Amino acid sequence: MFYKLLILILFTACFKNVSKKPLHSLCENIKESRTCPKGTGELFLPRTYPARAIYIGYSSDEVHQNFLKEVIEKARSNEFTPMVNILIPRVDDDYAYNFFKTYFSNEAYHFINYIPTASDDTVWAQDYMEILFNPKTGFSRIVDLPYYGREGENIPRAIALACQKGLVEQWEYTEENAPGNGDYGGNIEPITTKILTVGNNLSNETFDIVQGLTKQVIVDVNVEWLETGHVDELISTLPLKKNASDCEQALIIASPKLAYDLIEKSDEKLDTFGASFEPYYDEYNKWPDRQKCLLKKNQNLKTCKELKRANLIYQKLIDQSVDALIAQVKEQHSCELKIEKFPQLFVPLKNFKEYGSFEDRAVSLNPNSVNNIFFYPNLMLAKQSFPVFQTEVERILKKFNEFDIYYVNGKFVHELNGGIHCATNVAYACSP
Repeated sequence: MFYKLLILILFTACFKNVSKKPLHSLCENIKESRTCPKGTGELFLPRTYPARAIYIGYSSDEVHQNFLKEVIEKARSNEFTPMVNILIPRVDDDYAYNFFKTYFSNEAYHFINYIPTASDDTVWAQDYMEILFNPKTGFSRIVDLPYYGREGENIPRAIALACQKGLVEQWEYTEENAPGNGDYGGNIEPITTKILTVGNNLSNETFDIVQGLTKQVIVDVNVEWLETGHVDELISTLPLKKNASDCEQALIIASPKLAYDLIEKSDEKLDTFGASFEPYYDEYNKWPDRQKCLLKKNQNLKTCKELKRANLIYQKLIDQSVDALIAQVKEQHSCELKIEKFPQLFVPLKNFKEYGSFEDRAVSLNPNSVNNIFFYPNLMLAKQSFPVFQTEVERILKKFNEFDIYYVNGKFVHELNGGIHCATNVAYACSP
């Protein structure tokens, strides 16, 4: 009898039900309190929801390392701390270890998670993947986006493996029909729970995959005239308060016209400023020379007149896209979003008789403030090198006094034709 009892105890001990730790908690903080929207199916959650995780690539560049520290400290000071997942390139293991080891034994930084990858470069965390959320289960999946010819092509699989997440496969392509910049994550941006913006340079194949994943209405944004060509260069959102509804947010729009209005009103005596651009690509080596066109005294120079002509055309294209987006918000939500504009100029690769096409390959002249990071109550954006623009951005953001606004040095990513939003991927979430 004793042996039978012992066998029974051992049997039940081996096979009893043990509560499992939720798999998504491996890379995410799941303590958020906001309730999920009902009856939506899977969707790309907008910024009105709390951040559960931040994915960010590591680089040994000093400016980018300082940016990493700033993101970590902002996350640590949050009332609700998102998990910060650092994606480590295989060539930077030693540098990364020495940089992060001071955090290892400090309990205050327990929210930092390190994910080694097989990639040589992990910086553009926004672009090689998207995060699809399921409001019924509270789980998210990684959407693996085509990243042909880029070092980060296999990073989504590394994240899905490390975090034990489902993976939405990208479409199969060959070298002959390989997609370009338009298929990257910065070109797939949710505005509300019902509206998703994509660039008009997104491939048909990726468009079909995205359309099949969510019931969100897709609105095209004209970005094909940009070198990188992503929606997050022209449009972002900013909730007006904590747990804002779809209608309680502002659209932040890149505005060349505002930039020129500010230049026109600026001090004639302003003859220099402390900007220093060193473009990574040689074909843009005239980019630093265009800085002189930010000064009021130079507006009648031939080069500066041509730059203004291009940017006023870009303004018309931006306005058309914003009008289409506003109309869709009215249709889906019966409301109008507040509009705020940030000064932003773009430099085409060269002079053209007509501007606004793929050949323009325009890049941001000044650091792009629209391309920012938001995880409530923190808004992080690149500091403007031109003081006239920085003053205007600060003036606008004073209206949002509920937020902790922080200006960072965006020089590293700016000179690579990107922005700080491109270098991060914030996973928003809610509770079923």
